[in-house]
Amino acid sequence: MPILFRKLGQLGWSFPIILALLALCIASLFAITSATYSNDALKDAPESQSKYIVIGFAVYLALALTPYQILVRISPILYAIGVCLLIACFIPHIGKKTYGAYSWIKLGPLGFEPAEFAKLTYILGLAWFLRVRENQIQNLSTVLIALAIAAVPFVLVLKQPALGTASVFFPVCFAMLFAAGARPHYLLIPLVLVAGTVALGYYWIHVWDKPVPFLKDFQLKRIQIFFDPSLDPKGAGWQVDQSMIAIGSGGLDGKGWRHGVETELGYLPKSTSYNDLIFPVVGEIAGFRGAAALIIGEGTVLLWCLWVAACARDKIGALLAVGVMTMLFTHIFVNVGMTIQLVPITGIPLPFVSYGGTFLLVCLAAMGLVQSVWVHRKNFDRR
Repeated sequence: MPILFRKLGQLGWSFPIILALLALCIASLFAITSATYSNDALKDAPESQSKYIVIGFAVYLALALTPYQILVRISPILYAIGVCLLIACFIPHIGKKTYGAYSWIKLGPLGFEPAEFAKLTYILGLAWFLRVRENQIQNLSTVLIALAIAAVPFVLVLKQPALGTASVFFPVCFAMLFAAGARPHYLLIPLVLVAGTVALGYYWIHVWDKPVPFLKDFQLKRIQIFFDPSLDPKGAGWQVDQSMIAIGSGGLDGKGWRHGVETELGYLPKSTSYNDLIFPVVGEIAGFRGAAALIIGEGTVLLWCLWVAACARDKIGALLAVGVMTMLFTHIFVNVGMTIQLVPITGIPLPFVSYGGTFLLVCLAAMGLVQSVWVHRKNFDRR
């Protein structure tokens, strides 16, 4: 019991970040309500989200008080479970096809997205691997094996297909390898290849108008529209245009809660405005100030993860914090970027704000893991 009280005392020192997470979750309820109040099919979305917020903070607290070393020890098993769940998405009567992707598992009344769970198990598994290979961290073989560990869930998620979700694994891999001390030039090689692929993709898809065998038609169209939204302004380019219109129309202070014309009239697609396109909803109802406050809140969470990594008692704790930070940053960058035509439109939600029970639980669980690194930076076995 004394140890538990000391842990709660350490948790109390991080009360500001708990407030930041709570503020983001409360903001999500306002944004989701504004996006769904005129849609009878989604009228229960705010209530459902509020339930997941309560459950998510319970998971957050439980993980914060659990020594992260315990989870790292069993992380190979957790990683294997995550991969098996991704495979189960393609098994008839278990996997469920939603919006054209085999991304859900449905077991009776229980449904969840294994890809979100796999992100967290992947971070734990990679941290364990980099700790095992600590003495060989500067070997090329370590980098290649780490990339292979990332490739397994990446390929399975890409096959669903869910390109946006799959895009998270490799940035996490590079960040954790860098934090672990891998040779920079080994990491630069794949990054240069990625940059070359992007440049080649521009000419191959946009200039030469060639097909890409491993991309679905709708994924290819999204990339084409990213390069030139005018190709289909009333079809695939509609989301990009209306997202920027919604953000711009909010002005400095916004139109007010439940007064978003773009959202209410359905110019922002009602099927995604409360989830992947939640940022334009915030921009319209809360304006530049509200959108900036939201980004500052998300940035505060990222900075906290970096601070925890710097204060961690061991390298595994630092790697976990860096991995979670990179996962959240990738989601924030892609989600906000796709609504302002910085990156192609992909199905990727905004942490703590977009509607989605599985994703919210995973985000809060990930922050609970970071919180555990903070709480256990001291040795509580001493009297």
